[in-house]
Amino acid sequence: MLLRIRTRDGTERLHIPESTTSTTTTKISDVQKRIAEEAWGVPVDAQSLSTDPTHLLLNTTNTNNNNTISTTTKTNNSHHHLLGPEQTLSALGVRDGDILYMRYDTVERRATKSKIPFASLHSKPFGETRTIEAMISEQTRIGRQEEGPHVASVSFCGHAANAFQSYVNNTLGFRQSRFGWLYGTKTKKTSKKTKEKGKEEESGERVATTELFADVIYEPKQTGNAFVARFDEDDEESQTAEAIARAMGYERIGCVFNQSDADRGDESVSAMSAHEVTLCAKLQAKYGKEFVAVIVMQFEDENEEMQVTFEAFQVSDQCVKLYKEGFFELDEESGVAKLPPPSSSSSGNGGGNGEEEKENKESTSPFSNWGSHTKMVKPVMVERKDVTEVDNDFWLVAVPIKDHTGTSQSGFPIENRLHPPQNVDEIRSAIKSRPGSSYAEKLRDFHLLLFLCKQMDKNDVVAIAKSTNDYVDGGDVSEGYKVLIDAIAGIS
Repeated sequence: MLLRIRTRDGTERLHIPESTTSTTTTKISDVQKRIAEEAWGVPVDAQSLSTDPTHLLLNTTNTNNNNTISTTTKTNNSHHHLLGPEQTLSALGVRDGDILYMRYDTVERRATKSKIPFASLHSKPFGETRTIEAMISEQTRIGRQEEGPHVASVSFCGHAANAFQSYVNNTLGFRQSRFGWLYGTKTKKTSKKTKEKGKEEESGERVATTELFADVIYEPKQTGNAFVARFDEDDEESQTAEAIARAMGYERIGCVFNQSDADRGDESVSAMSAHEVTLCAKLQAKYGKEFVAVIVMQFEDENEEMQVTFEAFQVSDQCVKLYKEGFFELDEESGVAKLPPPSSSSSGNGGGNGEEEKENKESTSPFSNWGSHTKMVKPVMVERKDVTEVDNDFWLVAVPIKDHTGTSQSGFPIENRLHPPQNVDEIRSAIKSRPGSSYAEKLRDFHLLLFLCKQMDKNDVVAIAKSTNDYVDGGDVSEGYKVLIDAIAGIS
């Protein structure tokens, strides 16, 4: 319980321990003892407490010497009430956060020896004044990131983007979430930073910007419901996918996921939920400032027809910093904001292996943490107010999105989907459907190479993946690998 004790020296906060925190049983004598023994060293017999602020205007202290009842005197036509030691806070109407007014005889006070145990406050000697600048410096103030994202844009391979949105739209019907890792390349550009000065533009220093090009979407094994897709980031297949992508000249540059059409509640006015914001903060903290998140969502156009759109975001540097410092309310196991509570309702199959999982039986109804605010475990300041929930839009930084033609072949069935299935017949179709191309060009398909790891040694497939980078300059896959792959595909 928190009480504020105001004296002529200022106002101090007094914490009543949990063991005695009950307004029906806590007495004024308990408060006096706490002041004397735990806080500022003013002896009980030197204290004079009241609920009346005019108590501090008296010229002399009128102490209740017999310690049995409260007394009344007059000050400036106002009744002044001294509090007796046996009175309870409940009877006085004193509640958490209320102010009591204290006068005390001239005594040699000691400085506070220990911190008052409040997470958001800092201890200091009783009566010590604090400047506005000092208090502001201790506050965590939330603001929007004005300087924009850390990347100039993210460009999607048109086929990869279409293959992802087609699956979540036509197969999953936007009824559950689907997640994928973005693999591609980064291009650094240097340009002059300009700023407006009146009607003229003033040239500034040269700055480097990064453009991202996503050629491949890898969809790991996952189970999903209307709110989230669960997956193991470090399982064996994911490690193999990472090795093949790097052999092809790609790196992990971001992630993509869709938002289902489940009702997110009346609060859902932000582009991202609390879960999605904290997921992005977690991934940016791990993969760096140039990591992006792309959201696939559907909306109703002016003709009342459903359309699919891609939006790219980063979360602000402040969001990542506060995530690392433990400001967000997170699920201990996943490290992101908590999900809806379990329910008997089912949101459909996870889409990875056709098996029904318990995770799919979570509620699709709205809940408070899925709306437009992120919960904090420590108070922060937003627009001059102390809050424990922050509007998600404060964290988001939009990233321009483009499209291009990727360097990876397409057409091979994508892993971990309900259909179409991957099999060796698809290898044969991929090779025969590209006449005139070199063998390396025919095999430069991320999903094909990942499937080949189930038929061949992983190290051999990584070597083949490296050789697919050379087809532009006339390089090709070695004859030994050609013979082996043809045999696997049944090509005579």
